[in-house]
Amino acid sequence: MSDYEEFVKRMGSFDMELSLDDVGPNKDEVKHFGILGMKWGVRRTPAQLARARGHSTTDESHEDYEKAHTSKSIKSMSDAELRNRLNRIQMERQYSQLSESNINKGKEYAQNIIKAGTTVAVVTSTALTIYNNVGKIKAILEKKG
Repeated sequence: MSDYEEFVKRMGSFDMELSLDDVGPNKDEVKHFGILGMKWGVRRTPAQLARARGHSTTDESHEDYEKAHTSKSIKSMSDAELRNRLNRIQMERQYSQLSESNINKGKEYAQNIIKAGTTVAVVTSTALTIYNNVGKIKAILEKKG
């Protein structure tokens, strides 16, 4: 007997007829009236959606950042503006390099700990396997010797 035949035998026939007598106000019905507290026709604003996702829709950039990343042409900038823009961009680059090095050190430390833990686990499981199979190992060595 195939799996399908066993399944049909256990579950019964799938040939079902549905009549209007099976549906109506006197029968058990499932009704859905929406989500409790949800207002019909009310849409959430993009700010509400972003807040629900944990993002902010407001631009919280500092004015120095905005000045440094404007699309103003270099030819129209004064020396002071150009100096300030270059200084800001250079400081951002240095900060990101410092942040990456701290992250890399932490990542390297975590990887070393995981590697050491893995080595300990391998050595322990090998020792346990040898201990549990000492009789078999002796038998093999006696046959060869």
